[in-house]
Amino acid sequence: MRRLRANASIRAMVQETRLSVDNLIMPLFVCDGFGVKSPVGSMPGVNRFSVDLLVEECRRLEQLGIRSVLLFGIPDTKGDHVGYDDNGVVQRAVRAIKITTENLFIITDVCNCEYSEHGHCGVVVDDVVDNDLSLELLSKQALSHAKAGSDMIAPSDMMDGRIGVIRKVLDTNGFSNIQVMSYAAKYGSSFYFS
Repeated sequence: MRRLRANASIRAMVQETRLSVDNLIMPLFVCDGFGVKSPVGSMPGVNRFSVDLLVEECRRLEQLGIRSVLLFGIPDTKGDHVGYDDNGVVQRAVRAIKITTENLFIITDVCNCEYSEHGHCGVVVDDVVDNDLSLELLSKQALSHAKAGSDMIAPSDMMDGRIGVIRKVLDTNGFSNIQVMSYAAKYGSSFYFS
C-alpha cells in the first residue's frame, strides 16, 4: 500500500475520496428576535442568528460557494406545538432564505429537544418517553418544514420508527420528492465532530 502513497501524483490518481465545497453542509442556528448574532459558548466561532441576519449569512455562504445549509431552531417559546408552528423560527427562516438566495439547498433539523421544556427529543409522559406521541409531533414538524420550503428533512431525534412516519406524512401530503437524511451520514463524517 505504501507504494500508492509514495508521492502526490500517485496519491491523486488512486484516492477514493475527493472532498470539495460541494460536499460541505453549513450548520446554522436560528433564533427569535431581530438583529441577533449571539455566540454559542460551547462552540467557538459558531453563532445563533435571528432570521434577518441569518439571511445575510446565507447570502455570504452562497457567495463563498457553499451550496447547502442545515438549520437548527432555537425558539424563545417552548411547547409541543412550537416545532410545527407554520410561523416558527425555522419555517420563517426557510421562507426568507428561499426568497433571498439563488440556489441554496436548505436542510432542516427535525427534533423535539429544542422545543420542549425538558430538552429531551421525545415527549415525556409520567416520567416515560411516549414514542408514539413523539412520532406524531415529529411528523407534524417535518410536514411544516416541507410546506415552508425545506429541501431535505434531517431528523436528529432518537424515536423508534421516525423515518417511516416522516416519509409517510411527506408522501401523503405531496412532498414525495423531499429527501430524509440519515444522521448516520453526519456521524460518519469527521467534520461533524470538529
